[in-house]
Amino acid sequence: MGRGKYTTQEALEAQPEPTATCPIVRVLGPRGQNLHEVAVASSLVSPEINARLNADAQPWFTTLAQLPPRFRSVLWVRRGSYVLADLSDQLTDKIGGEIAMVLLAAQVKRLKQAGQWPSLYADKWAEISGHSSHAQPGSESDDQGNPNRRVVNDESSGSEPDSDSDDMLPRGNPNRRVIDDESSDASSD
Repeated sequence: MGRGKYTTQEALEAQPEPTATCPIVRVLGPRGQNLHEVAVASSLVSPEINARLNADAQPWFTTLAQLPPRFRSVLWVRRGSYVLADLSDQLTDKIGGEIAMVLLAAQVKRLKQAGQWPSLYADKWAEISGHSSHAQPGSESDDQGNPNRRVVNDESSGSEPDSDSDDMLPRGNPNRRVIDDESSDASSD
């Protein structure tokens, strides 16, 4: 338990500082074996890294980043989150670097306040975290993210009696197909 305790404490209290060899990158998704595909902005890394990863002409490039053993089973990396990736030395021909730190929401907030957050990620963070200043709660864009979320249209005002409350309750398991018993009853009569 000692390793996980100190690793978690270090991750929560650390003050991340992005550099040209250890930039902030966006996680596109897991690829298995503790590897994560990350999107890197070419303008955030040094020219040597751009040349090594063949990203000279592109504004964005993707590479694989490995999660170190000390973070495994202690910290989890979600798709769309941000991490500091150490791209200074390429591990193999496919793995471009190693995840140095998983950025939490409080750390991202501190980076923005300090002016170290890249302007390339300003809109992306708002999309992911839902902290957008122009999105209103309950708007269309808010409901598109989760297909399992039920949409409830509340057209009744607070002064009307609550006679339709039975219609709002879920009926049965939403993960199962509904079989119409009415059609079989009508054909048997």
